[in-house]
Parts: sequence; C-alpha cells; structure tokens
Amino acid sequence: MKIDLLFVSSTLAVVGLMAQAPAVAECYDPPGAYVVWSKCEFARKNFEGADLSGAVMDDIVLHHSKLKGINLEKADLRGADLSNTDLSGANLKRARLNKAIIKDANLSGADLSGANLEGADLERSDLTGAKLKGTKLNAVRMSDATWTDGKTQCKGGSVGECRK
Repeated sequence: MKIDLLFVSSTLAVVGLMAQAPAVAECYDPPGAYVVWSKCEFARKNFEGADLSGAVMDDIVLHHSKLKGINLEKADLRGADLSNTDLSGANLKRARLNKAIIKDANLSGADLSGANLEGADLERSDLTGAKLKGTKLNAVRMSDATWTDGKTQCKGGSVGECRK
C-alpha cells in the first residue's frame, strides 16, 4: 500500500509540474495573438498589421519599428520602448502601457480607448485623430505632443493632460 501511495503521489506531482506552465514563445518566434515576448529586443522591425492581441510584451524594445495598423488590444506593454515607432491606426484598446516610452512616435488614428498609459512618456508624439475615450493618462508626459485635434501642441511641462 505504501508503494502504491508513493507512486500515485509522485505521478501527480510530475503531471502537476508539466501542466503548470503555459507555452512560452521565444524572442525569435513569429508574431501571433497571446505570444509572450517579455524583455525581447526587436528594434527596427516591421510588424505592420500583425495580430498581437493579448500578447505579453512587458519591457520589450521596439523603437524605430513599423507597427502601422497592428492589433495590440489587451496587450501588456508595461515599460516597453516604442520610441520613434509608427503606430498609426494601431488597435491599442485596453492595452497596458504603464511607464512605456512612446516619445517621438506616430499614434495618429490609433485607438487607445480604455488603455492604461499611467506614467508613460508621449513627448513629441503625434496623437492626431487618436481615440482616447476612457484612457488613463495619470502622470503621462506630453510635452510638445500633437494633440488629437491635429492642431494643438501640448506645452512643455504637460503631465497627465495636454496643456494648451
């Protein structure tokens, strides 16, 4: 009886360890929904129109990349470096962009509805036509950013709101 109990408990432990971890993509894997690319470096990449919805990409480096029309809905981009990136027409609904570096980026026509940008850096970025309904902008740096109307330039020192 002791042997059977030992066998059953060790088998359950092994099965539990194997079932515990979800599949994790490596940084060289192709883009796809729900991919896990934490801390990957993809500077100067072209992911235009890709579906990365629900992806986990915290602390990712994507500066100087082409992400036009990309789907990043519900993606985790906390601490990401998206500076000098073309995100025009991107779907960033409910994305987590806390403390992301998005300065000098093109966000024209992007949908940021319900996104969390708390503590992000949007300095000198173009937000012309961007949708910001329900977007959290607490402590977001917006100096010299072009506001959603395409005309207003946010004054220096704009934090949490575009000071005109």
